[in-house]
Amino acid sequence: MANLSESYDKAALVISLVIALALGALVFMAKGKVDDDFPSNTGGRSAKAPENPNEEFYKEITGRVGGEIVLEGPVTEKERKMNLFVGTALFLDAEGREIDLGDPSYPKVHEPIDNQWWLDHRIDPGWSNSPGLDKDGDGFSNREEFDDKTDPNDPKSFPSVIAKLQCVELKKREFMLTYSSDSTIGEIKDGDTFKFNHEEIVNKRRVRTSSENIEQGKGNDSNLFSKGGAQMRYELTKVEQRKFVNPRNNLEETSNFAVIEDVAGAKKGDIIEIKKGSRNGVIIKDWTAVLVLAAIGQQGNQLEIKERDSFALPFDPNAEEKPYTFAGVSDLGAAIIEWEQDGESKTLELQPLSPAN
Repeated sequence: MANLSESYDKAALVISLVIALALGALVFMAKGKVDDDFPSNTGGRSAKAPENPNEEFYKEITGRVGGEIVLEGPVTEKERKMNLFVGTALFLDAEGREIDLGDPSYPKVHEPIDNQWWLDHRIDPGWSNSPGLDKDGDGFSNREEFDDKTDPNDPKSFPSVIAKLQCVELKKREFMLTYSSDSTIGEIKDGDTFKFNHEEIVNKRRVRTSSENIEQGKGNDSNLFSKGGAQMRYELTKVEQRKFVNPRNNLEETSNFAVIEDVAGAKKGDIIEIKKGSRNGVIIKDWTAVLVLAAIGQQGNQLEIKERDSFALPFDPNAEEKPYTFAGVSDLGAAIIEWEQDGESKTLELQPLSPAN
């Protein structure tokens, strides 16, 4: 049995040698074909590698490594620069379309205010009443600040305050002057004397004050009243006889007319003509306006100003310049304010918030 085992081992060794020689022969015979399929480059000129079309771009980018980097946003066709770090301000109109506030080609969100104005002043236009809002609290709306080119974020920058003047109330003082009698017989002569009455409702009672019998044109000696509500206010300038047609009977008549002058107060210089007779009295109205400035923190301050007196805005009784005048009351019951601006006379009528007393 031992001889048989050794015989198997020898046979296996021989077979292995035969297989190894066969494989070696196959490799040797295929050597030429491998060289044909994969030629060696060691003996000839090497071919260039294909060019990368982005090579220059890569060189430029890698060359910036370690250097300063500036990030810039894109630019629109209309040369508008876009900020990539802040959202582009868009507004949706009533139809849901987007409006670029920074692009002037888009329609205005709130006519006539430019869209750029909202961006420049950092004010939200997204409310339907944005033009009427007051961001800085100076009493003037965004629209008013836009119209006057003032700063809507600065409470010390505001339009002309005359636009915010209001009349709270008009106080009326009313009285009647009558030319009651005289000593004239026929034509008026030197030495003739004349008498007048002043009547006024005081505390719901009629109060009458009569003048002395005075002569005309005597300066201070001709003051009509030395006491009462018209004390030292009126002066008798002259008395003259005039002919006129009586509208009741269409007949020509002659009557005395007194010419008196207001010599005190804001109405100094006013001329009043009074026809003789108790039924021919002249009604005089003196007005006082109660004003308020609804802006720049003065909403709680009231100013009482008499007719024809002047005042300053903002209210300052000690102001050196008082360019505004309470000129009177219109037929419609409005306070008339007058002033000069750029060489032109300006007028503003203010209806009182409360009816006149």
